[in-house]
This record gives sequence, C-alpha cells and structure tokens, in this order.
Amino acid sequence: MLEVPNLSAALRGLSWARLLAAGLLLGIGALLSLWGDLLHPFLPFALCLTGAGMAAGVFLLVRPAGGNLRRFAWLQLILDTVLATATVAITGGPRSVFTFLYVLVVTAACVVLARPGGLVIGALSSLLYTGLVLSRTAFPLLLEPTETTALEVMTIFLNTAAFLVVGILAGSLGERYHVTHRALEDQSKDLSDLQAFKDLMFESLGSGLVGMDLERSITALNRAAEEITGYQAAEAVGHRWESIFGDGIPSDDIDLAARVEGWQVRRYEMRLRRKDGREVPLGISFWPLRSGRGELAGIIGVFQDLSSIKQMEERMRQADRLATIGRLAANIAHEIRNPLASLSGAIEVLTRELPRGGAHERLVEIVLRESDRLNQIIKDFLEYARPAPLHPLPVNVGEVLDEVLLLLNHRILPPELKVVREYEATVTAPVDPQQFRQAIWNLCINALEAMPEGGELRLGAGIVTQRKVRKLEVWVADTGSGIDRESLPHIFEPFFSTKPEGSGIGLALVHRVIQDHGGDVEVRSEPGVGTTFTLRLPLAESARGA
Repeated sequence: MLEVPNLSAALRGLSWARLLAAGLLLGIGALLSLWGDLLHPFLPFALCLTGAGMAAGVFLLVRPAGGNLRRFAWLQLILDTVLATATVAITGGPRSVFTFLYVLVVTAACVVLARPGGLVIGALSSLLYTGLVLSRTAFPLLLEPTETTALEVMTIFLNTAAFLVVGILAGSLGERYHVTHRALEDQSKDLSDLQAFKDLMFESLGSGLVGMDLERSITALNRAAEEITGYQAAEAVGHRWESIFGDGIPSDDIDLAARVEGWQVRRYEMRLRRKDGREVPLGISFWPLRSGRGELAGIIGVFQDLSSIKQMEERMRQADRLATIGRLAANIAHEIRNPLASLSGAIEVLTRELPRGGAHERLVEIVLRESDRLNQIIKDFLEYARPAPLHPLPVNVGEVLDEVLLLLNHRILPPELKVVREYEATVTAPVDPQQFRQAIWNLCINALEAMPEGGELRLGAGIVTQRKVRKLEVWVADTGSGIDRESLPHIFEPFFSTKPEGSGIGLALVHRVIQDHGGDVEVRSEPGVGTTFTLRLPLAESARGA
C-alpha cells in the first residue's frame, strides 16, 4: 500500500478547505434565503454545512497521533460523503446544484488516500447518490414520493459514472503525485546530504581552496584559505583574483592551467601579501571546474602556506653549512691539539733549565695554565663534534644522580648551599649511562656557578605521561642569577656563554646528548630567581642507537 507522505499536513489542508467551503456556502445560502430566492429549506441546509464545518474543526483541534491518522482520514472522508449526500437530498435530489460536492470529496480522497481512497469514496458516492434518487420511490415514507423519470435515471448513470471516472483519473494523478513527491523528498534528502558532505569536505581540507568563475572572480573560499590569506570568505567573494592574491601569477597562465588535465597540471610558487600586510610564500595549482555536462564552469585553486617548508629548507641549508664548518673545525682542532701538547712539553723542559723566581717563572705558569685550558676546550669541542655512539641500557636513574651528587661533594662548594633530592631510589630508564651522567654533571656545574654565594640545588626525576606516552623526566633547578631573555634562545649554541671563563660547550653537549636519546630539553629561567632545566626522554630504545 502506498504511504502518503506527510499525511498530517494533507489532512490539515483538507480541514481548512472544508471549513472555508462550508462557510462560503453557508453565507451564500443565508443571502439567498434573505432575498427569497432559496429553493429549499434553509435550516436543514445550514445544519449540513455546520456539520461539515464542525468535522473540519475536529481535526484542527484534536490532532490524533500518527498511527491513527489514516483511520481518521477515512472517517473524515466517509463523513464528508454522507454530508454531501444529505446536502444534495435537501436541495432537490437529482435536481440539486450541489452534486459537484461528490466530485470534490472524491478528489480530496485521491489527494489524501491516493488511488485506493479515491476509488472507494467514488464508489460510495455513486452508491449513496443512486440510493438517494431511487429512495423516493422505494421508500416513500422517508422522502416525498415521486416517480423516477427516464431523465433522472440517465442523470444517475451519468453522475455515478462521473464519480467513478473522477475517482480513477484523480486517483491515478494522486498516486503519481505521491510517488513523485516521495521521490522528490528522497532526492532532496540525498541532495542535502551531498551538499552537507561537500561543505564538510570543502571546509575540512587542510589546504586552501579558492573557487573562481571564468572571469577569475572569486566565488568561494574555504576555512584554510581564510586563515592563510587573512580575508573572510564574505570579503573575498565577488572580487577579482588579483585584488586578493596579487599579480604573482600571470592571468594567462591561470586560464591555461584551468584547461590542462591530469598530470600536466603545473604547480606555481608566489608571494602573497595577507590582509594584515605580512607576506607568505604560497604553492598553488589550478584545476578546471566542470559542470555535469562536462562544460568548463570555472577554476579552482589549491594552495598551501609554504612558510614552514621554507624555514625548514633554510634550516637544512644552514645545518649543512654548519655540518661542513663543524667537520672542518673538528679537523683543525685535532691538528691544533698535537702541536699544543708539544708546546706544553717543550715549555716544561725549558722551565727546568731556567733559574727559580723572577718574572719568567710567572709567565711560564700563565702559559702552562692557558695551554691546559685551551686543551680542555678542544677536548670538549671534539666530544661535541664527534659524539660517541649511544649504548642504551636499563639504568637506575636514581643511582646515576647519586653518583653525580657524590662527585659534587668532592668539589669546593659554597657554604650556604642546600641540595634537595626529589627522586625515588628506583627510577629505571634505557639511557647511555656515561653520556647521561655527563649531561647531568654539566647541568649541576652550571647551577653551582650560578650560585657562587650559595642557594638551593634541586635534583629530581620521575615518570610522567604526556599524550598517553610515558617519559622519563629529570630536572635540575637552582636559585641563582638566572638567564636574561635575550640570551635564553642561544644557550645551546656551541661557544655561546655568558660567563667570562665559559667555553659554551657544556649546554650544547647536554642538548646533543638528550636529542640523541630521542628526548628534548625545556628551560625555564627568571633573572634573579633561578633556572630549571627539564630533560624528557622516551621510555623506549633510542632511535639513534650504536
């Protein structure tokens, strides 16, 4: 059985139409009655129309549940057929001018209940109308007895045939309407879903998308394009391509690119001046936008902000240059180290032949001390430039920290120094014990040098979870002089130091060791308050093993 879409709305429309028709006919009947031209009693006529109006108001007020709508529709239409029969009966029977009410009821049944409803109501109308005409002879006690003429018999057949034909034709049209309406609703839903999916895809892409017509006027911008250009879609739509993206790409190239298919599409690079005035590099490709019939309907540009890629390329070029310089410096340092050792040995031999005392002995001490210092700097640099391969082992981090603190106790420490241990005895992680110990040692030495008059040194370790990844976290904190904001970005650069006697290798070595372990270093410092170095290492085998 064909389900009528939105039966509630159809019934509501039918009720309003019934109410309007009853009111209109009642008004006309009242006027004809006042003028004396009404050919039938007004009171029964008014009662029938009032009954039709009340039946219309029932649905508008009651509003039955969805499961009862079909039954209620049958009840309404059968009641309409009965009221139409009563109206015809009291207004002249076969000679009544209101016979057309049957046609309206049958048509309404086709609209509300499709073909089955139209056929049933058409048959019921024919039956009631035939019975009404014949009942004047068969039941003279109920109606005024009259003879049924040949004309009335022909009228019966014509009207009943008309009711059935209307039921069949209107039913077919109604059924086709319902099928078409259902198909249209399904297509509308599919189209709405497709539109929502397209909008979601269009707005969710990480690349910028700009749509243009064949005149290169912008028709659409997605969210990524708004972020890259700085313009909102409402600001850009309707403007020419050049007014938003500039003239970095000739217009002829855009037109040509839109007509090239597949792998032949060319990628362009340009500089875009954003709305805020900042320039960003873009990589962009243009594709033809075609209609369903294959005709060229517009142009779509797909672009990305290349700022991070350009920065990465620059860092890689800089890293290559630094690597080349580093290899050269390491070779030079290695070559300097041997003559330096020879010079130190020769000076020591000459010292034995010189008399004791005098200025020359002081000069010799200065030369030997500076030679040792220069040799240590070269040694530290070679350790940084030519790192030993990692040998990660499961190590008790607490024991390593205890060893570092034990070594610190053999140095001359400030009298007011307070050491705080913030780690458990058993914290295990896969690290290279020698290089890890050296990194912690360098951080502790820096902390002591930042507190020449004493302070608090805090050394801690623990296991933390970040984004469902477990990591080893080690921190070294002091209450020393701190690091100023200008120097903070450079503290891990080799040979950068804020201390007069510093080589700038210690923190660079720490950073390199932690990076080799696959971790990172975080620094928080405030001048006059202190500095905290936090090392985070993954609890897994290092990516850069032996």
